[in-house]
Amino acid sequence: MKFISKVLAVAAILASSFQPATAEPQIGFQVSKTGDDWIGTVIGSIQATEEINVSAEIDSTGYLEIGTGYGVMFGQFYTEAFSSYGRADSIDIYDLGIFTGTALTENLMAFASTSHEWRDTKALIDIDWLDQREWKSSVGLSYSPLTWLNTSYNFNHDRLLSGNRWSQDVVNDNINSHDITITFKPKWVEPYLKYTYGEYRVRPGERVTSESSYEMGVNFKF
Repeated sequence: MKFISKVLAVAAILASSFQPATAEPQIGFQVSKTGDDWIGTVIGSIQATEEINVSAEIDSTGYLEIGTGYGVMFGQFYTEAFSSYGRADSIDIYDLGIFTGTALTENLMAFASTSHEWRDTKALIDIDWLDQREWKSSVGLSYSPLTWLNTSYNFNHDRLLSGNRWSQDVVNDNINSHDITITFKPKWVEPYLKYTYGEYRVRPGERVTSESSYEMGVNFKF
């Protein structure tokens, strides 16, 4: 959901004469289903200044994440450097990356992101080969045929740089997945539906899986 919110926020910036976002707190709720498993998530974010945003989220597995981003306009491109720290029962996750997006037409936006992720496994015995470094990239398109409707597609690639996936449902070092999202945008509230397929993590603290997932949620803007 955090990536969905990012795409919608950037689309709003690009649509408003390329002006930076104002301080507009957002709270979102989501429920995702993969196989027989359900995960609920709550996320909050605020544009602290014209350039800096801060976010936090927690889900029903106990995974907690805090993050921040610094975004500016470079010509026709909105570009944001971001970082985050996540903590689950058995793993700490550090992420550092960059996101960029540009308007191709009045209703169509292209976006991409890339990040380096460090996954530090917590165990009674410090075993380095349980840790992982991953390079994560995504490219996609966002299309708004109506003022109250947004559709998006993104292709995700995750490359394992160190460690292994021996304990995962999927053991490939290079995995790909696809997201298709429909978001409705009446005033103050943005319900959405998302379908993901391929090989991916449903949540950062979860294992890699090849099961398709369905996600539904709502973002509230104040």
